[in-house]
Amino acid sequence: MYNKSIVNGWLILLVILLTGCNRPTSKPNNIMINWSKLPDLPGMADTASLGVSAPFTGISNGKLVVAGGCNFPDKPVTEGGVKKYYSDIFTLDLSDKNAQWKKAGNLPLPVAYGASVTTPEGVVCIGGNNSTDFFADVHLLSTSDNDGSVHICRLASLPVPMDNLSATYADHTVYVAGGNENKRPGNSFFAMKLDKNLDGDWEKLPDIPCPARVQPVLAAQKSADGIRIYLAGGFQPLSGDTDAIVPSDMLSFHPGTKEWITETELPLFDNGARRTFTGGCAVAYKDSSILFMGGVNYDRFLAAVNRPKLIEKAEADGDTALVGTLQEEGKSYMFHPVEWYKFNTALLQYNTFTQEWTNLGEYEQLARAGAGAILKGDSLIIVNGELKPGIRTPQVNLAIIE
Repeated sequence: MYNKSIVNGWLILLVILLTGCNRPTSKPNNIMINWSKLPDLPGMADTASLGVSAPFTGISNGKLVVAGGCNFPDKPVTEGGVKKYYSDIFTLDLSDKNAQWKKAGNLPLPVAYGASVTTPEGVVCIGGNNSTDFFADVHLLSTSDNDGSVHICRLASLPVPMDNLSATYADHTVYVAGGNENKRPGNSFFAMKLDKNLDGDWEKLPDIPCPARVQPVLAAQKSADGIRIYLAGGFQPLSGDTDAIVPSDMLSFHPGTKEWITETELPLFDNGARRTFTGGCAVAYKDSSILFMGGVNYDRFLAAVNRPKLIEKAEADGDTALVGTLQEEGKSYMFHPVEWYKFNTALLQYNTFTQEWTNLGEYEQLARAGAGAILKGDSLIIVNGELKPGIRTPQVNLAIIE
């Protein structure tokens, strides 16, 4: 017979090993990152410089482009403020250290919560919504070498209006995934070839495996078997009897095989808590890794989106004390200080060949949701975003990765 203590010991070791495989941990690093500030984004539509959330961002002809977005210009949401959407387009010449933002035009309509991606032809702006409409529109913004004005070219519309989605670019192709479709969470995945004639149309690719992912991040990078499209973060909202779901894994898609796989799990925090990049950003870095940053805290966010169902259950159970507690939590949710929300401060690097995570440090400049992130060489630019629900920042921060 086997010694019971030996068998139990092997079982415990097996559990530890399996847990380690499923929950990769970050590694130390020796990369230096130096932060500085670019000029704050001016106020949209002649409002104060409050910053915006969910704008279109990218680079065209060496100029940083920021278009659209939304904020609460008159008074905070906690005081009954009304969200306003914008159409303004601003540019900043990154080749001039003394440059200031210039108003360069307007989008056809006020819009936020779309997706944008930098391409050799310019910045592709996709979908989004405002207070009344949801859009399938797609536009290419390209800046002039002479006066810095922006030319707007209409591209093929999405097959369906989409918002709170994400986009990436690889091999002359724009990919979009996640978000809402016709105001409902969806799993669609589309691609459009972007050739010189700018006359490509959208192709439907295999759906993202369930659950749906609203506000995910998407990035394309080389891997051991060629270019892959990587999808992380996002959430499936509460629906009927189904709890909200905040996935803590990362998927990848191979354009050649047209198959999705579960790439890896996102690394846990040091205390064992789960992580998400919902509302965050991801950018391809060099030719073998992706940088992930920002977004909401997994536990804080999941508790908030599931709270209505918990209240409903407590009411059905006749637990008036719990109902009162949950209702008070809901009322106070928007009133906490910035630090309470625990937006992600880590800059995580994922190697697409070794499948290893590296923590490049913790930085307050990354603790944003709905920000724009653009990588130009070794320069990472973080544009605006939320410091907490309802509160934006006009800051534009620059990190040099050495």
